[in-house]
Amino acid sequence: MSDEKSAAFGYDSAFGASPDKSDDDLFEDLFKGSNTHHLIRSLDSYTEKEQQAAIAKLKIIRFVERRIKGGWTEKNLVPILAEAKCSLGIKIPSWRALADWKKQYYESGRSIHSLVPQHRKKGNRNRNRHTDSQQYIDEAIEKKYLTRERLTVAETYQYYKDQVLLANRNIVDGKITLLKDRAFYDRIKELPPYDVDLARYGKRYADRKYRSVGEMVPATYPLEYVEIDHTPAPVILIDDELDIAVGRPYLTILFDRYTKCIVGLSVNWREPSYDSVRKAFLNAVLKKDWLKERYPMVENDWPCFGKIEHLVVDNGAEFWSDSLEDALRPLVTDIDYCKTAHPWEKPGVENVFDLFNRGVNNKLPGKTFTNPEQLKDYNPKKDAVIRVSTFLSFMHKWIVDIYHQDSDSRERAIPYRKWDSSKWRPNFYEGKEEKQLRIELGLLRHRTIRLGGIHLHSIRYQSDELINYRKYNADKLYVKTKTDPSDLSHIYVYLDQEARYIKVPAVDSTGYTKGLSLFEHQRSLRVQRLHTRSLVDEEALADARLYIDGRIDEEIEYFSQPKKGKRSLPKSGNVSKIAKFRDVGSDGPTTIVNKDRMLTNGITSTSPEPTVENHPPLQDFTDIEGY
Repeated sequence: MSDEKSAAFGYDSAFGASPDKSDDDLFEDLFKGSNTHHLIRSLDSYTEKEQQAAIAKLKIIRFVERRIKGGWTEKNLVPILAEAKCSLGIKIPSWRALADWKKQYYESGRSIHSLVPQHRKKGNRNRNRHTDSQQYIDEAIEKKYLTRERLTVAETYQYYKDQVLLANRNIVDGKITLLKDRAFYDRIKELPPYDVDLARYGKRYADRKYRSVGEMVPATYPLEYVEIDHTPAPVILIDDELDIAVGRPYLTILFDRYTKCIVGLSVNWREPSYDSVRKAFLNAVLKKDWLKERYPMVENDWPCFGKIEHLVVDNGAEFWSDSLEDALRPLVTDIDYCKTAHPWEKPGVENVFDLFNRGVNNKLPGKTFTNPEQLKDYNPKKDAVIRVSTFLSFMHKWIVDIYHQDSDSRERAIPYRKWDSSKWRPNFYEGKEEKQLRIELGLLRHRTIRLGGIHLHSIRYQSDELINYRKYNADKLYVKTKTDPSDLSHIYVYLDQEARYIKVPAVDSTGYTKGLSLFEHQRSLRVQRLHTRSLVDEEALADARLYIDGRIDEEIEYFSQPKKGKRSLPKSGNVSKIAKFRDVGSDGPTTIVNKDRMLTNGITSTSPEPTVENHPPLQDFTDIEGY
């Protein structure tokens, strides 16, 4: 192609130099256009076939220019074209076609773009014209195609066709012309893609599909920017002791943007939470001197640890918790929250997940698939044979001995070597600072110190030191607490007046909280509530409540009815004294009237209604005390 271009633009010595133009002028033909204020399209932007066709036309025009004498007429062109056929060895056009090429070429200011075939402009030139069924076309597209129900083009066309047929049923002359299905499909294709996706899938999907990809902030030294994220591992594992499937674990990984090293890791079966972040963060910032003892098959060391400056997180709920803000703000320079639908702001950790899945998980029995159709007859639970401990050893082996020791896909650097060769060494936690770090990363809660201590997680915590603090700081009872979610046997309470944490044990005489995790405790409480709820007879409770409501209504109705010879009611306080005297209650009578005395005195139900005037004077009971 380069040789053909050279020949086309006046550099082929076989044709000689143009008598009218210098070589520089011929070369500038490529860049000529009708508007010099805009960027000129390069010939390379066309397809190979279009480039060859334009260059062939230019060859013929140049060949004729050097030999023709007079006008570009049939008489002058036919002999030259016969000679060009023998000399150039390419397909020669008719003299009339050549004259048209020359006219287009000269009128464009000798731009080669005028010689490029315009096949794209061919076809049905009346495609966009308005038809007599245009309103039905618009209605079908609006009501059926551009909706969240996402009807197919065929279903949309059927609706349009039905509407036209119904309309024509009432028209005698000049019936509406029905658009063919192929033409209707073309109308759909002409719709703006963004508007189509916006109507059919929503703004979030459309904006993500047609978004502009930005650039992440580059790191200049280790642990300046560390990305963190979670993902479920696509493999079902087996319990080490029971030999039963325990499902898919969640992976939490911290990735150093500068060295491309994996600096932190956490594997567990609980959904991503603050506890997942806490465990992975501790794994990242503390020394990993336990590696060889726990996983002796790992050959290299894992030197990545230290204080993190910028922690890059997404918008997951676990990253917006008060515990994370309170714990990590003093430990990192800043927490950078990525914007929604901006995956390029933390691409490193996403790439690590993909590499681990391709490097380890995809090879393991019990592998799951993202698409259920890919499973076919494969059952991951039945084929799972990898135990939890084996999976953990595989993962640490892959991180330390494979990923850290291998170059990236572009062969720019080896993660381990880049960390080792860096002159900058991050600060790290040790001694009291490490102990303080573990406390600070606890679950944050605020509670009041009460008479019995602190009530937290449905457990009571108390110590002598906490009691003494309450004695002498009555106005400072609202305190901050930190809980290790893996051990509820104690909490840490921050004393403002003394600016320190104290360890407060749980009040537990049975040993229930020893080694008890918060997740396990919450599930135990839930089971207890469900069990208690199952023992409650809801129908009996409903009957009892309705009975009480009914009796109240009856009492109200009884006292609201007019009574013969009704007198003014006495004070309720005086009557209550008589009730005390008569021992009215659950173990005695329900009225202050002595029925036995009434019968002895010959008083019957037909006798006048007894009143408080029949009873002894009320002042006689003022000095009586209860026993």
